[in-house]
Amino acid sequence: MVGERPARFAAGWLLAVTLAGCSSPGKGASADGAAGGAPPDASGSGVGGTGSGGADAGGTIGAGGKPATSSGGAGGKPATSSGGAGGRPATSSGGAGGKPATSSGGLTGAGGGLGPVTGLDVGPPSNGATITFTGIGAPGWMPSRRDPASGACDAYSNGTCCMTKLNISGDQLTPWDQDLIMTLRGPIRVAQLAVYQPSITDAPTSPWKLTARWDAQAPTAKAGIAFNGKATSAGDFTGPVGSQCLVNVSTDTVFPCGTGSTPFCPAGSGKYFGWAGSKLFVVLASMPHAGTDALPAAQSCSTDTANGWYDAPWIGLSHGELIRAGAFQACQCYDKMPGSLKGDGCGQLNAFEVVNDNNSSKNLDLFSTNFFGYQGYVGEGPCGTACNVSGLDPAVDLVNKKTSQEAAAGALSSPGSGPGAAFRRPVTGYRYFLVLMNAGARTVQMAMISPAKVPASLATFLPALPASVPQTTVDALMQLRLPR
Repeated sequence: MVGERPARFAAGWLLAVTLAGCSSPGKGASADGAAGGAPPDASGSGVGGTGSGGADAGGTIGAGGKPATSSGGAGGKPATSSGGAGGRPATSSGGAGGKPATSSGGLTGAGGGLGPVTGLDVGPPSNGATITFTGIGAPGWMPSRRDPASGACDAYSNGTCCMTKLNISGDQLTPWDQDLIMTLRGPIRVAQLAVYQPSITDAPTSPWKLTARWDAQAPTAKAGIAFNGKATSAGDFTGPVGSQCLVNVSTDTVFPCGTGSTPFCPAGSGKYFGWAGSKLFVVLASMPHAGTDALPAAQSCSTDTANGWYDAPWIGLSHGELIRAGAFQACQCYDKMPGSLKGDGCGQLNAFEVVNDNNSSKNLDLFSTNFFGYQGYVGEGPCGTACNVSGLDPAVDLVNKKTSQEAAAGALSSPGSGPGAAFRRPVTGYRYFLVLMNAGARTVQMAMISPAKVPASLATFLPALPASVPQTTVDALMQLRLPR
C-alpha cells in the first residue's frame, strides 16, 4: 500500500547515513505499485550543481519542452520558453540561470568513437530484452528549490528551505527532458559508459553525437563525464562498484552552487550539470553477486546483509537538481511536500534496480523498472518471491512475471498499464544496458543487449560506440522488441 511505504523509507534513510560513501537514492517500488525510489543519506555528497544566475519568482517550461531560465533578479518574473521543434529541449554551455549544459568532450577510438572493448570475457550470447515506455510526459508542476533571499517560496517555505512551483506546460518527456544525473549502486562492474545526444537539438533527422565517454581500458582518457561518490571501500571509481556503494555520473561541466543559484543548491565542490533534452545512455556492465570473486566483499562499502541495499545493484536517473541539492535531504524536489516520500515532485527513474527489502518484495535475480513524479507512477515494482528464475536458461534476459518464463517479445508499458515483464540480472557475463529518452516521440526505451548477440539493426552502433550515430539507428533501437 502506498501509505505503508514512507515508514520503511524513513528507516532506510537513517540506516543509509551510516554507510560510508552513500549519497544518493534508489529504492524501487513495491509490488503493489507504490512509489519507491528513496533511501539516501543526510550527507548529501552527491554530484551536481546549479548555475549562478539570479533566482526567479517561479518558473515555467514551455509547451515545446525547452527548459525555461530566469533573467536574474531576485523576485523577478519567471521566463518562459517556446521550445524546440520536435520537443527536444535545448542545451547550453552552462552558466548563469541554471540552464543544463551538454559537454562535447574529446573523443578517441576509430573515427573518434569509443571503440569496442578488447580482452573482455563478455560471456555466452543471450537473447536480449526491451521494455518500451510510451506516452511519457505531462503538464503539471514540480517543486524547485530557490535561494530563500529570493522570496520565491510559493510551493513551500520553512526556514532555509524555499521551494517554488515550477510550472510545466509541455508533455514531451516532461519533466525527464530536464538535466538528469545517473547513479550506479553496486555490485556492478562497468567496462564502458557512453552518452549520446542529438547533434542539432531541433532537427529531428540530425545524427546523435557521442558527448560523454569512459572506458575501463583507459580510465584517464575520459571525456565529457564526471564521477562522484565512493565506488568501493578503496575510494574513487575505476570500474567496479561495491555492494552498498554509490557513484553519481554526470557531465564534467561544473554547475556552481551558492547564493542566487537557480535552482538553488548549497555551495560546495563536486557538483555538475546532468544531461538535458533527448539522450541515450549506454553502460556495458556485469552485476555479479556481492562477495564473489568478481566483486569480493572487501570492495563493499558495507557487508551488512540485513541492509536493503546489500547485493542490490541499481542504475537510476534523477533530476540534477535533486542530486545537487544533496539527494534526499530535507529540502529537495522529490516530493511536492518535502519529506512526504510520495515521489510526486521531480520523482525518479529506476531503470534497472534489484530490490532487496528482506521481505516478499526481495528478488536478487530480477530488476524492477519504473519511474514516477508528478505525472504519476509508470511501470511496475519488483516481482519478489512470486517469480522464480532459477531454472531458466542463462540466455534468457526478459522474464514474464506471471509465468517466470522467458517473455515472448519485448514488453510495452504506458501510464496505467504494463509492462508485465522484468529484466534479468546478468550475474555472469556482460550486457549493454541502454536507456534511450526520445523527447519528440514521448518514448523511453530500455534495453539489455548481449555483446555476443547484437541485433543486425544495431551492428554499426555496437560494439563500436562510434562518434556519431545516424537518426535511423536511434529509430531502430527505439523499435526493438527483444527477445523477438
